[in-house]
Amino acid sequence: MRAVLTTPRARAERQVLAAGRALAARDMVTGTTGNVSVRRGDRIVITPSRTAYATMRRRDLVTVGLDGAVVRGTRSPSRELALHLAIYAARPDARALVHTHTPHATAWSFLDLPLRPRTEEMDYYAIGEIRTSRPAPAGSAALARAAVDVLGDARAVLLGHHGAVTVGADLDEALAIAQAVEHQAHVAWLLRGGDRAAGPLRRSAHVAPAGRRP
Repeated sequence: MRAVLTTPRARAERQVLAAGRALAARDMVTGTTGNVSVRRGDRIVITPSRTAYATMRRRDLVTVGLDGAVVRGTRSPSRELALHLAIYAARPDARALVHTHTPHATAWSFLDLPLRPRTEEMDYYAIGEIRTSRPAPAGSAALARAAVDVLGDARAVLLGHHGAVTVGADLDEALAIAQAVEHQAHVAWLLRGGDRAAGPLRRSAHVAPAGRRP
């Protein structure tokens, strides 16, 4: 019988693969966009650049040191490596990071506003205030600095005109927070347009005609 790999490195790599496939399956990214990483001591395992999640294998993942130097893997790491490194450096409590391009959260990131009002999920996951960072080119050091500046001790940040980043104690948590952020953004957009859409419904739902029970 073939032995099952249970080393810490193997577990971390399998977790990254599973999270990446979950992003694709749940339409939280488009194509090969977005990225996932997990921190293991002084090493970070991150998804490679321009590789489909459905066909991604452990050999495709890239392991880097905290300085960004590649220590394992033959592919190029995600172009958002600088973003991951900056957040891990600023947040020692962060053990996993997920970067998504979900539609409602991404749309909100173009408003340059905090994501409000808060839903129950924000408190359930102790996400904190979700603010929007200054727009900056994808993959740039400026993007990484802007994200860290507004993330603070929160567990999510919207990247200006770009998408969302969430952090967690592990990838399951970071992924759940990413879903909660997208849900929050969806609710926020519904509230922005809901009054106009619901107006006719409200007018038709007042009092039932005499002799009829509602």
